[in-house]
Amino acid sequence: MNLPMIYKLNKYLVSSAPFLFFAFMPFLAAAEENGSSYGDVLKFSAGIVTAVLIHEGSHALVAGLTDTHMNWEIGSYNQPLGFTESSSSNGKGIAVYSAGLLSQIIGSEVVLQTDKIDKNDAFVRGMMAWNILNPILYSLDYWVFRVTNKEDQKKYQGDLEGVEHYANEPTAHGFALSMAAIATYQGYRFLQTQSWAPDWLKKNKSNLSMGPLPSGGFILSYKLAF
Repeated sequence: MNLPMIYKLNKYLVSSAPFLFFAFMPFLAAAEENGSSYGDVLKFSAGIVTAVLIHEGSHALVAGLTDTHMNWEIGSYNQPLGFTESSSSNGKGIAVYSAGLLSQIIGSEVVLQTDKIDKNDAFVRGMMAWNILNPILYSLDYWVFRVTNKEDQKKYQGDLEGVEHYANEPTAHGFALSMAAIATYQGYRFLQTQSWAPDWLKKNKSNLSMGPLPSGGFILSYKLAF
């Protein structure tokens, strides 16, 4: 297999990964429940769609708040829905492009922190599947595959490439790393709430804390008991 063909195959796999996940995850999520039905699949899918709309809606909301003009296109930039914008300042551009992933992280934290939300509901599982998987895949795409996030003839596309355009490359890498790390940790915490999770996973053996430094700034610490 030659290199161009391998490259095209990699692009296909990366682009298809979320859709393959979404196709099979509803059945896996509902498999442990007796009497599960197509209703569970529909609710799971509705959760995904809701999370996607929140992500894209966050871009639009921040664009409106910063008076940034946006143009939406379907089937562009190797993704189902994409946009172009004309931000008048770097700060506004960063705010617009970071809003989508930030809304997912915040949304996941609300779900995890709210006891009244049923974590085993198919709709919630769908939302959390997208909120956890998308930041991780998006970061991998920015670092490795460059399917959605890339710059072509001085035209940038993708949320992380947009952050890099309006800030700089180290900032974009730091933002991508933060989003992927937080999403991974939230995914671990969400798995602990699932009825099908083994008992050893449900035990709270880890703790993430944040504290100030005497010299300024803060430090993140992660404790794992074993």
